[in-house]
Amino acid sequence: MRDDALFLHDIIAASSAIRDFVRDKERTHLETDRLLLAGVLHELATIGEAARRLSSTIGVRYPAVPWKRAIAMRNYIAHAYFALDLDVIWQTATTDVPALERDVRGILEELKRR
Repeated sequence: MRDDALFLHDIIAASSAIRDFVRDKERTHLETDRLLLAGVLHELATIGEAARRLSSTIGVRYPAVPWKRAIAMRNYIAHAYFALDLDVIWQTATTDVPALERDVRGILEELKRR
């Protein structure tokens, strides 16, 4: 079984990919660039899946991190695929994901010190 650190690294890798994907892009590119949209959606789903697989210890120890929102975004992508709100996807990719990445990097640093 994978440990929490590996799932946290998955979140960082997916967040970093999203950051690279949206760099120098605008919201309208989600409508015109199918590869951009597919990449962002895939990495958001990866973040949600990794968050879902974290132990309850991480959730209890770091309740300020929006784990449930990350999981909900994964479910939204998987189950509402044909009705996705691209404004929500863009906001998540450009604002929420960078904040989550900072939080997760901090958690990993803390775990290293233990």
